[in-house]
Amino acid sequence: MYLQFNNVSFSYPEVLALSSVSFEIEKGEIVGLIGANGAGKTTAILNIIRYLQPQNGKIYIDGIDISEIKNENFLVSYIADEPIFYDELTLLEHLRFMKALYPDNELVIEDLIGKLELNEHLHKVPSALSKGTRQKLSIALSLLRNYELLIADEPFSGLDPKQINIFKETLFDCKKAGKAVLLSTHLLDMVDGICDKYIMLNHGELVAEGTKSEIIKVNNLNSGSTLEQIYLALIERSV
Repeated sequence: MYLQFNNVSFSYPEVLALSSVSFEIEKGEIVGLIGANGAGKTTAILNIIRYLQPQNGKIYIDGIDISEIKNENFLVSYIADEPIFYDELTLLEHLRFMKALYPDNELVIEDLIGKLELNEHLHKVPSALSKGTRQKLSIALSLLRNYELLIADEPFSGLDPKQINIFKETLFDCKKAGKAVLLSTHLLDMVDGICDKYIMLNHGELVAEGTKSEIIKVNNLNSGSTLEQIYLALIERSV
């Protein structure tokens, strides 16, 4: 497995955010990290990207403890739920800056601008962009990095239906290229059917992991259940 999240626990001063959570992600698959607000999704992600450190447990990428991987070899790209930009740089300058940092990335800026429909915003600074356009800029910047694992935390926020479809196509492109994708959201209808498997969290605990059909079978649920129905049934059982 490319990413191994092994028995990871993490607590904030008064909240247990993750309790001995384990899951795995392979290259060439899209994995949905599912849970309500406060389920532990973002904390799990922040541990993977090394913003936080596990208080117990280990995280491995390609068999190496992530704490031992040099920054230049840490091939993880992150689309944050609240992206941060350089206030004084235009959209185009952001893209050129990222491209300069990662010249080996084969993506062409002009192709990315066209695909994400950013042409009319190239010379605007972030404060002049709509929420959806800022989100598209964040997506573009993440794709310009060198990465083998793409992590997206609530990436659908601010996107209209057309933009959501474009982003989903981008995820499938990552999968075809052999990248691993971890997609975190509480909007279950957005990822129902597009993920190869799902990791379901509730109050910091793992309640299910596997393909949709596997989760249904193991938990004796209705075969026609939606992802939302599956999750609600599982957290009700865990109470």
